[in-house]
Amino acid sequence: MDDHIPTYSKEVDLRVIIGLASYRITEESMEGFLNTTWTVTPDADRVGYRYRGGELKFVEREQPAGAGADPANVVDFGYPVGSIQVPGGVEPIVLMNDAVTGGGYATIGTVISADRDKLAQTKTNDKTSFRSVGLDEALKVRKERRQQMVEIEQALK
Repeated sequence: MDDHIPTYSKEVDLRVIIGLASYRITEESMEGFLNTTWTVTPDADRVGYRYRGGELKFVEREQPAGAGADPANVVDFGYPVGSIQVPGGVEPIVLMNDAVTGGGYATIGTVISADRDKLAQTKTNDKTSFRSVGLDEALKVRKERRQQMVEIEQALK
């Protein structure tokens, strides 16, 4: 069972499904987002984890009616737990369990469920890298995590 005991470090790699409103940032910015080591800011809690480390540029467009002036604004849509907002292109925020469920900021991807515990154990000034994965890998990892939880439950009986 020792292999089921998590270890945490000051540097984490979080897997992300790119999507939702990722089309709002430039290809260079998406590449930069994935190649930057981000730092957890003091604004990290059950609502969201805010990061510092770079700036993302948005694709030029005429703002749609009702979306506001910030280039990160979109017409409202739902936010899954783990989605990554980029208000103003600086300080991305990963939304956690107590976050709002919808709003008007572009979200460029979602941290996979199996990595959110690791994310929640990071602290101010810890380092985070985001890595793009496909749906197949995310589902495989989720299945493995569920199996691990079953094994832990059985060991506790």
